[in-house]
Amino acid sequence: MFRTDYCGYNYHNPDRDIIYRPEGSGDYLFLYLLSPMVFFFPCDDKHQISNSDVITRDRKKLIKKVSSPGDCILFTPGKLQYYQALNTFSNSFVHFTCEPDEIQGLQIPMNTLFRPSSDEMIVDVLRRIQFEYLSKQQRRERMIDLLIKELLIAVERSLSGIAEQNQQTELYSFLSAFRVNMLQRCSEEWNIKKICKETHLGRSQLYHYYRAFFYTSPKDDLICARIDKAKHLLTNKELRISDVAIQCGFTNIYHFNRYFKREVGCTPGQYR
Repeated sequence: MFRTDYCGYNYHNPDRDIIYRPEGSGDYLFLYLLSPMVFFFPCDDKHQISNSDVITRDRKKLIKKVSSPGDCILFTPGKLQYYQALNTFSNSFVHFTCEPDEIQGLQIPMNTLFRPSSDEMIVDVLRRIQFEYLSKQQRRERMIDLLIKELLIAVERSLSGIAEQNQQTELYSFLSAFRVNMLQRCSEEWNIKKICKETHLGRSQLYHYYRAFFYTSPKDDLICARIDKAKHLLTNKELRISDVAIQCGFTNIYHFNRYFKREVGCTPGQYR
């Protein structure tokens, strides 16, 4: 479970304030910067840098990097936290702890500055974390756990590059709306000719954009939606397995059994 140790939204320190924690803060620290700051990071001989970018503190060589409003950083436990506001000191932040396996595989740069391509969701989640932290409402700890997970997902998505940028296009919006409609009507017959006609795209264009936007093909997307519906319908014992297959768009019971076992790992009968 993710736990918040301390947080702040649109938080202000004294002008030109300095944060210096040689051994870190003992937890994770996510910062969203609202004012320009200078950060100092450990450097080694591999760095090709000018002497003007290097300082020494506590007999350690540190490299200086200037950040801009909108930049972010995720410090891990035990890592140096050393930064100073160039003038006004303002940021939003959350100190949090979690089990190591809960953050394993996270696709976010750590202990270095990065800039998300879109920050609206990040800012909103930080605001909600602050509200929940101060509210003391029922199930506060559970809500904070969910919000920090949402924050990390929002950051990951903002760093996904082309896929995230594509989400701003009219084509993405159009295909997303079409996809939702198709999957809601997954029991209908959806062949590639029909899909191309409704999206006004050629076959190769459809496959290209569908995979770029949704990381799958129309056929595999439909099968997953039909199997999800089948899993739900199988809880109703008034329905025969053949009835479930038909209601999910499978006209061939053999194909239904084969796809179900491929996706779920067992037959419909075993699942029931």
